[in-house]
Amino acid sequence: MRKDATKALVLQGGGALGAYELGVARVLYGERGYAPNLIAGVSIGAISAVLLARPRKDRSPLETLEAFWKKVMLPADFWLPLFRPYASLFGDPAFFRPRLDVAALPFWTSLYDTTPLRETLKELVDLDALKDPEAWPQLLVTATSIEDGQIVQFDSSDDGLTLDHIIASGSLPPNFPITTIKDKHSKERHYWDGGIFDNTPLGAVIERMDPRRSAEQKREIIVVNLFPNKGEVPRNMAEVGQRMLNMLFANKTQSDLDLMKAFNNFAGLIDLIATDDRWEALRGTQQFIDANKGYITVPNIVDITRTTPAAGTSSGDFTARAITELAEQGARDARKRLGGGPADSGERAYG
Repeated sequence: MRKDATKALVLQGGGALGAYELGVARVLYGERGYAPNLIAGVSIGAISAVLLARPRKDRSPLETLEAFWKKVMLPADFWLPLFRPYASLFGDPAFFRPRLDVAALPFWTSLYDTTPLRETLKELVDLDALKDPEAWPQLLVTATSIEDGQIVQFDSSDDGLTLDHIIASGSLPPNFPITTIKDKHSKERHYWDGGIFDNTPLGAVIERMDPRRSAEQKREIIVVNLFPNKGEVPRNMAEVGQRMLNMLFANKTQSDLDLMKAFNNFAGLIDLIATDDRWEALRGTQQFIDANKGYITVPNIVDITRTTPAAGTSSGDFTARAITELAEQGARDARKRLGGGPADSGERAYG
């Protein structure tokens, strides 16, 4: 696991809501020349991450991401407005298709087959670079181990990755099938969507950031949140379902960040002792030596958050109109959040 990243991008999962990440990418990559050295994602965020990190050789990261959304986009005009959010119930030719083996229905563990997604990714991803542990930027995707009930991190810098790891991160039940991957001991392990356990792999990214604390070594993480944490108190059952959905998949790392920021104060004290000769005697004690080992301060964290609560049908609406609106919203929010200054401004901390 490499720990030398200084600039990272974290992408949440949320099905069709991932088009919001396309809009953010248009600003970061297209307008600002953003080049993170670590990209992490969950579910649709993992798909966005691999397209940005391992694009086909003849395309740029942004061109590759644009090509994906063009492929999975469903025609908008074919559906009456009332039925547009439900268009993907019949499948998405470049993403997933309904299962047809009705005779095996009692033994189904999913409603759709994701073979089309695999074929789409084969067209867009540099598979040789994906399996190369030395490829850059570092790529991190997460999935949920069904056997262990724990989040599992798939890090490109360990042994490289395959499309299985990307698809495992987005294997959301009951829609999509379980993904089976053999571990280093050739034992089959089974995975569901990483968002079931944690839809924002921010902690895993911080662990991989350069631990240096020098003022010259700026470290920053941009987090794209598809589900807002804040919301209104529900007034009916429909709103209860909407609020519950957003709370389930929202960013849950704020309390951890508050604790880690408190640790920053301790890190500042350690730095003072290490550099101020008035504390020279203290620097030689074993207690100080132990306290000064492997300490990682919290990088500057910039959040770009979709403020519109997700409805129950939002994640499945792949119609052209919905995708276009989400991408426009992501670009608008990214420009507003990052302001006129550079993307690595230290004045816009998380929260």
